[in-house]
Amino acid sequence: MPEITSVDALESTPHAEVFDVDAPRTVRLQLEADDRMPKHRHPESNVVLYVLEGTLELTLGDDSYDLEQGNVVRFDGDQPISPHALTASAALLVFAPKTDA
Repeated sequence: MPEITSVDALESTPHAEVFDVDAPRTVRLQLEADDRMPKHRHPESNVVLYVLEGTLELTLGDDSYDLEQGNVVRFDGDQPISPHALTASAALLVFAPKTDA
C-alpha cells in the first residue's frame, strides 16, 4: 500500500520528515525570510528540491541559483549546499541514495 501524507500538515518544524521510512528520505524544509542554512553536504545522496512556496537562493558549490515557487532542481549532494530564503519559503527535498549503476 502507498504511504500518503499531507505536506501542508508538516508546518510545525523547519525540518519535518515527510515519511516514517528513510529511503528515499523526504523532508519538508520551511524557512522564514532571510533564514539561511549553513553550507553542508549530503554525499550519499542525489537530491531533488521542489519549491512549494516563496523564493530561495540556493548555493551549490561556488554558484547560486534563484528559485521560485514551482521550480524543481536536481543535484549531487556531494557538493556544499546552502539554501537562503529570500522570502518566507517552503520546499520539499528528496534524498535519493546513490547507486553504483
